[in-house]
Amino acid sequence: MKKTFRNRRFKLIDVLLTTIIVFLAMTAIVLIFTKGSSGSHLKSAISQSSDKDAVVVDKSDSKYEGIKIITETSNDPLGKYAIQYPQSKNEEFNNHVSTYIHQAKKNYLQAIRNVEIENNKRKSELNISYETHVDKKGNYSFVLMNNEYLQGQKRLSEIESFHLNSKSGEQLDIQTVFKEDTTTLQKITDRVREKIQHSEKLSEGLILDKMQIRTEPEWKNFENFAISEKFMFFYFESGSLKDVKAGPQIAMIPIGDMNDLLKPEYQVVSASPTSGDEDNQSDTSKKEDSTGEKDLESEADNVNGKEEQESGNEKSPTQAEKTGEKKIALTFDDGPDPKSTIQILETLKKYNAKATFFMLGSRVEYYQDAAKAVKASGHEIGNHSWNHPDLSKMPLAKALEEINRTTDIIQKVTGEKPTVFRPPYGAYTDQLSKQRIPPIVLWNVDTLDWKYRDSTKLLEEVKKSTKDGSTILMHDIHQSTADGLDNVMAYLKSQGYKFVTVSELHK
Repeated sequence: MKKTFRNRRFKLIDVLLTTIIVFLAMTAIVLIFTKGSSGSHLKSAISQSSDKDAVVVDKSDSKYEGIKIITETSNDPLGKYAIQYPQSKNEEFNNHVSTYIHQAKKNYLQAIRNVEIENNKRKSELNISYETHVDKKGNYSFVLMNNEYLQGQKRLSEIESFHLNSKSGEQLDIQTVFKEDTTTLQKITDRVREKIQHSEKLSEGLILDKMQIRTEPEWKNFENFAISEKFMFFYFESGSLKDVKAGPQIAMIPIGDMNDLLKPEYQVVSASPTSGDEDNQSDTSKKEDSTGEKDLESEADNVNGKEEQESGNEKSPTQAEKTGEKKIALTFDDGPDPKSTIQILETLKKYNAKATFFMLGSRVEYYQDAAKAVKASGHEIGNHSWNHPDLSKMPLAKALEEINRTTDIIQKVTGEKPTVFRPPYGAYTDQLSKQRIPPIVLWNVDTLDWKYRDSTKLLEEVKKSTKDGSTILMHDIHQSTADGLDNVMAYLKSQGYKFVTVSELHK
């Protein structure tokens, strides 16, 4: 009997010990899981940068034959970027460009790993845009501009140019287009240095004591170049972080001054510069497909905008004369920009002026604070499409998607829908104009700020064409425009102009 009781007691002890062990094991598992989950949010957030749903890739036609625009945007708050680059029919060229883009993204994502995270977001972003030049032979020069912000601080801009023979598909470089004799490189050096030395801003941006080194007669120093019908451009990155606000430095030399150094197939018969740029006169007159480039796309605006306005698609600006006071509307396209737009807002406030900002949806999405600042300052916000395509070359449904998507993001960010719409290049169809979209507003004064990138030129162009009832076209993505606006405002105010929005001007 005692033996039986003893056996039962041992069995109860075994059960109890087993229960305790199981309990302790479960507790340990729970603790480990809980501890691990506290850091899982960061791992999960970081992994989103590779999540296919966080990245949107879009392909669209450009105004240049055989060239597509690839747009990549990452909506991941921990790996934000917006990238645009060209794609041709030549696979070797495409691989060359893609390799650069891939490496730029890789470098950026590696750099932000150590960036402090606030509210599950990094104050960092990568923005790669490009501009296109076409020479008289139809050869393309694509200049990619790589801008990074880490923890809200801008890093040095990076420039990379790619060149393509539009007919043969051959990739070009600096040594392809210039003569191979022994004196050519030294002559290029001398002419570029002369241009820099006679331009105060270029000298400052390149830093005088380093300009000599950075323009030594070595091909690698001039490999970032572009050729258009009337000019040759040499791009240099800013000399130091001190000059980062200046952005890339561009030495623009009339093609005629370089003609004797070019190989015969790249020479031009007449190369004297005129007031209009080459793409403005050739590409826009054909009204080809547009691109999403952030800079030279506005060349087409100079021609198409005036043509559309003169054809009666907008109220005549002379109606302002009936009010008995001189009114003009200042407009800014292609923004917002986290730096230049804010500087423009400060200048407008100084003169108690109101303006209209025609925003790209893709930039509103990435520069929300700048868009909010425009709204908070009491300015009018207009729709300028999502990615700046030529809407006249798109199916109606696609064009409406560009407009409606931009309206939605502007309303989401600022709280109000855009009140007016400006089609990129001033190009649209009658069918599109009959849709339920904001009123179409164009312009009649182009400051050419997209071409000159010179703050002093801004005032010169304004003086040439501005009159009562003018709608003035500028671009708030250019630092030179922000820098030159104060002089423009002072002049216009001295002439007795009142600054109103485009909606107020065309009432």
